[in-house]
Amino acid sequence: MTEKESMILVTTPTVPGYEIVKVFGTVHGLTVRTRGMGGKIVAGIEGILGGEVTSYTYECEKARAESLKRLKENAAKTGANAIVGVDFETSDILQGTATVFGAWGTAVIVKPIEKK
Repeated sequence: MTEKESMILVTTPTVPGYEIVKVFGTVHGLTVRTRGMGGKIVAGIEGILGGEVTSYTYECEKARAESLKRLKENAAKTGANAIVGVDFETSDILQGTATVFGAWGTAVIVKPIEKK
């Protein structure tokens, strides 16, 4: 894939307007994040006041982006130009002090469907 081309990612099993010509298999992107002391303090204050815990939301957004970046990198290593069936998963570990963020999918090569 060239720099100008980008990896196609979809949550569906197919890409509209494209046909899957090769399947490489499942790929993933993982990251594990801990909550820093400052984030815990801010979250504690926000928890007392109610509403969104913005310090955690910010960390979750960073972790989601990082796991997605790693997913794309791992798919590109196989030669794929698309990932179908993309899904995300999170899980707390280390007694809630860290969270695992994972992105999963199937690496494939797709090509545009030729119109007859």
